[in-house]
Amino acid sequence: MKAILLLALSAIILSQSYGFVYADHGGHHYTAGEVGTITIVTDSSSYTTGGMINVSGSVSDYDESDPFKNFDMTLKLVAPNGNIVTISQIPLNSDGSYSTYIPAQGPLWKYDGDYTVSVSHGSDKNASTTFTFILAPEVIEEVIEEEIEISEEELAEGCGEGTHLEDGVCMLDETTAETTSVSTGSVPATGMNAWIYSITFTVLIAFTIMIILYVISRASRRKIVN
Repeated sequence: MKAILLLALSAIILSQSYGFVYADHGGHHYTAGEVGTITIVTDSSSYTTGGMINVSGSVSDYDESDPFKNFDMTLKLVAPNGNIVTISQIPLNSDGSYSTYIPAQGPLWKYDGDYTVSVSHGSDKNASTTFTFILAPEVIEEVIEEEIEISEEELAEGCGEGTHLEDGVCMLDETTAETTSVSTGSVPATGMNAWIYSITFTVLIAFTIMIILYVISRASRRKIVN
């Protein structure tokens, strides 16, 4: 009976020893103490519209030669309302560190509040941090038109000779207006009368000559008949 119990105990001890050996040498099985850590930090706790957000950190157990660890890290930025602002893949440096910039501008940056930026490397390593974003007010450029004040003396100087300033408008002087109207009316009238007199005088002379020629022609015919 003692021999049977001793044999069973020996079998249990051997099976446990085999299990420990397999756990130490079989595949990529990591215990809680062996899983690497990932860190993330921003260069400021708050940003405004147009700022540049620097996100950096590291993965402690990154190994370029290990195909199970040599892959990019995923970065995701989430707005206060839950919308995803950006998502991208970030390559790691040879020492497991990373750094990237996110511009705080665009159509998705329209809410004030806390934004969450998170990174993940594989399915078991992830980290996140938050920062405050302040939406800058829209700058409305006001065009100020300068009013140029011109004195009445300067305006009067701009009026030509024979004019004067009246209610901000250059008006023709009365004496100049009368002279202009008289001269303008007399010149055409004098020219028209001279033209009519000339035509009438010419017609009268022509008519007189025709009468004289007619009389001479009649007298010549009578002499011939006699």
